[in-house]
Amino acid sequence: MSSSFRVQDCIIPEIWCGDKNTPPKKKDKIYYKIGTRYECMKKGFGAGMHIERNESLPIDSLQQIKYVGEKHELAFKRAGIKTISSLIREMKGRTSKEMEVILKKILSKSDGVVDGRAYNHVVLYLYKHGIANVPQCKKIRVTS
Repeated sequence: MSSSFRVQDCIIPEIWCGDKNTPPKKKDKIYYKIGTRYECMKKGFGAGMHIERNESLPIDSLQQIKYVGEKHELAFKRAGIKTISSLIREMKGRTSKEMEVILKKILSKSDGVVDGRAYNHVVLYLYKHGIANVPQCKKIRVTS
C-alpha cells in the first residue's frame, strides 16, 4: 500500500452530539463544533436512514460505501463498474493517478465539482480492501 497515503486525511469533519460539552479525542473522528439539538436530531435521523437503506441493499452494491448513493452508483455503472467487487478488480493494478482520474470523473456532480465525501470514502474503502497506491483524499472544508 502507498506509504504516503494518510487515512487521517480522509476523515470528514463532523459535529459532536453527546452528553458532554467536550468532544472526545478519537483518531478516526474530527469534530469541528458541538451540534445544536436540531443538528444532532438531523444527524441521528440521517444515520438511521442510512442503516435502514443499507439493510435492503445487496451486499455487493456500491451504495454500501458511505456517501455513495443512487446517482453515484448509476455513474459507476455507466463506467462499467457494477458492484464493489468490480470496483476492486477495476482499480487493482492501476496507478494512483489513473484511479484518481476515474474516480473524479465518476464522482463529479452535475456542476463538475467532485463530491469530496463520496470520493474520500471510496478511496478509503479501496485502501482498506488492499488496493495499493490509492490517490490522496480530498481535504474537506467545513462551512458552518
